[in-house]
Amino acid sequence: MTVTRDMLRQIMRNASGSRLAQCMQPLNDAMVEFAINTLPRAAAFIAQLAHESGQLQFMEEIWGPTAAQKRYEPPSDLATKLGNTQRGDGFLFRGRGPIQLTGRANYTRYGELLGLDLVGDPDRVATPEVGCRVAGLFWQRNGLNELADAGDFTKITKRINGGLNGLAEREALHRMALEVLASAFPAGRAGAARRAAATLETPAPRASLSRGTEQVIKAEDKLPTPASLAKKLSLKRIFDARADTMDFRDRMFEPTLIEVPTHIPLGDYLDYQVPILDQGQEGACTGYGLATVANYLLRRRRVIPDCTPVSPRMFYDLARRYDEWPGEDYSGSSARGAMKGWHKHGVCKEDFYPAQPQDRNGLTTERTSDARRRPLGAYFRVNHRDLVAMHAAIAEVGILYATCVVHQGWRSIGADGRIALTDQTLGGHAFAIVAYDDEGFWLQNSWGPTWGQRGFAHLSYDDWLRNGTDVWVARLGAPVTLREVESTAVAHAASSGESIAYAYSDLRPHIVSVGNDGVLSPGGDYGVTPEGLQHIFEVDIPRVTTDWPVVRVLLYAHGGLVDEASAVQRLADYRPKLLPQQVYPLAFIWHTDFWTTITNILQDAMRRRRPEGVLDAAKDFMLDRLDDALEPVARLLTGRSSWSEMKENALAASDSKGAARMVVKHLKTLSQQTQALGKRLEIHLVGHSAGSILHAGLVKQLIDNGLPIDSCTLWAPACTVELFNQNYLEPIQTKQIRRFNLFVLSDKAEQDDNCARIYNKSLLYLVSNAFEDKARIPGFRDGEPILGMHRYLDKSLLRLFKANGRNQLVVAPGGDGAASGPTSEARRHGDFDDDWMTVASTFALIVNKPTEEAVHAPNGKNGSAPEKSPFHRNESSLRDRRAALDARTQ
Repeated sequence: MTVTRDMLRQIMRNASGSRLAQCMQPLNDAMVEFAINTLPRAAAFIAQLAHESGQLQFMEEIWGPTAAQKRYEPPSDLATKLGNTQRGDGFLFRGRGPIQLTGRANYTRYGELLGLDLVGDPDRVATPEVGCRVAGLFWQRNGLNELADAGDFTKITKRINGGLNGLAEREALHRMALEVLASAFPAGRAGAARRAAATLETPAPRASLSRGTEQVIKAEDKLPTPASLAKKLSLKRIFDARADTMDFRDRMFEPTLIEVPTHIPLGDYLDYQVPILDQGQEGACTGYGLATVANYLLRRRRVIPDCTPVSPRMFYDLARRYDEWPGEDYSGSSARGAMKGWHKHGVCKEDFYPAQPQDRNGLTTERTSDARRRPLGAYFRVNHRDLVAMHAAIAEVGILYATCVVHQGWRSIGADGRIALTDQTLGGHAFAIVAYDDEGFWLQNSWGPTWGQRGFAHLSYDDWLRNGTDVWVARLGAPVTLREVESTAVAHAASSGESIAYAYSDLRPHIVSVGNDGVLSPGGDYGVTPEGLQHIFEVDIPRVTTDWPVVRVLLYAHGGLVDEASAVQRLADYRPKLLPQQVYPLAFIWHTDFWTTITNILQDAMRRRRPEGVLDAAKDFMLDRLDDALEPVARLLTGRSSWSEMKENALAASDSKGAARMVVKHLKTLSQQTQALGKRLEIHLVGHSAGSILHAGLVKQLIDNGLPIDSCTLWAPACTVELFNQNYLEPIQTKQIRRFNLFVLSDKAEQDDNCARIYNKSLLYLVSNAFEDKARIPGFRDGEPILGMHRYLDKSLLRLFKANGRNQLVVAPGGDGAASGPTSEARRHGDFDDDWMTVASTFALIVNKPTEEAVHAPNGKNGSAPEKSPFHRNESSLRDRRAALDARTQ
């Protein structure tokens, strides 16, 4: 008459395999000891224990303490009934075992009857060996064997529960137990077993035993039930998880040939004791649902499990940063945004990023550094209509991240956790799917432990197929520690793939992200909020510059042809060269990528103007005429409007709400703080191409706020001479810009350059001739004078530069040596920002060192020459290299 583990698994389909293994023998021993030796007795006993213990999930009462649990303590009436006489008895003698023995008096009584010291060691009741004996003793002493023999299962329930709570589930378990255990208790032996049981020396009539839980239930009759409390709270829930839009870049999960079980018990998941989260009344379910996934994956990790709860708030903020809708100033987000954020940044522990809506500090150094310890390795989208794929994904990983449309059934859920399908929809919601059976999925919600079955619910397949929206599956990555500052640049390089999480915490304090209209951009990989910018100036810069006698801040603005990733890559390359020289770089990353626009415009213009036949080398003399033909067409094909919009955004950064204006405000405060410390603040500007336009407004703001500029260096500036005269010239002449350095291509190099291998001169020629207000008319009128074009440097501008003076003019390419001063080897308009001679010369000018010393500093050893370029390939330079290779092989 042995009940096997497989029998128990069939009856308690949500019990974990490990718990069944632990309880099987103690359960059999208790059944023998207390004459639970027939099919009716065994089936009723196991069914009732399965319900009372949540299918052996809970061998100890979950302690808050809740308001009800506080009443276990004396001097309450409930404490008196439980025999709790000393302070702390409520917690010490809380419910334990499969029938939840509760209270000092009951621990004393059961201990005496079993010959065990349960008062001195109450934790023993939570062990399967003692807990099953306590349950068997309660069963026998309360006459439940006799009721089972009589087939009165309802009365058994009343005697255990004091009522009929959970009767439907108890009866379902009972029916299954009768069917499964029939082979262990053959019908032919049932009558003999009953007769043998009747002849046993049963101490009747014995006084029935209380287990204490009945007193708790009775005392709580007047209190709100968990279901009613959850229903009341759920009325204020916010349902704003947004369904993911279609994105063909999503990588789809493909089921493998691993065996998929017929069902995965909820108990297997519960063994990991994943915290039940509560998002409260905030619409942050995408963060809380994914935090549940992360907590589980970290706890079940085979090598160095991590039981530290992660931050739902960080996930939610990242979800809003990376979802399909711009900005973060709204409630709600998508599952894809949350997954993307985890993949790019990792996730920190909850203590570092608590769920406080008023906390707007964002991705601080402390948070991002800790987040790198919990990276996401890979994630895939699962077809939410494919139940086979979902089962395979759960079997492979153990948990899914899901969203669906919730309905009124979620609000009216009972303690059994079953969600009844209704037609009254409420909105979108995110959660974790953790188990399944033949009827549906088990999910863990983020509405606290009083909702559903202790925070869990069962969602039918019919419900899911009607209302499910998105499913994602993920695997953890391996944490990586970068100890060399140069490694940040390598990790961020285009050839390194998506390893931003390893570089983000290092680069974040150096980035000011500028969006449309020149305002701070909070979205994307390196978005910055006003609070984040404040953190840079109030925490990051003081932290880095503590021991610096002079606080040098370099404000860098990249060119308009550069996309965000390439601009950040340049910052990552510059940073390890600047920080050892006690220069703090702060880069304006503004979302331009004008290169894509230029390429599309020129390709369209070429299609409209292309001559018949091939334009081969024999027709090279016609290239100038081709450019003449392309310029007016490109101007009309949004070229002028796109360039004008980019210039407006650059100048708008210095408007009242602009990002540059905010930087100036913080710089003024920083200047006052450094002066109070007896130190000096130096401000240096470097701008490449269209970056000179952004800096034009910044220069005016700095001067107006009494902040002199120690040096200003412009590489191939795309600003007009008129704008230069308006914003730069007077500060240079009055020495409010103390040193001014201008790097330009020679006119020959400008004409040897090209744009997208279609327009056969440099970008500045195209801007001057086609995109500025005054367009060139061949043979009649030149284009708009651009400061970065050597041909437009007239005598009045050249007078600014004198040999060995404070202002320097560098014409590129200028040779291989640096002994004579600043130099550049740039041969194209886009070369300046990754030409080492240009960059090293600029850095030398900032720190007042000889150019030759700066050029040989990064790679040269014992006076040896450096490599051609110490920089890592960014996306734009790789693009140019691919274009050159394509041209050679065509």
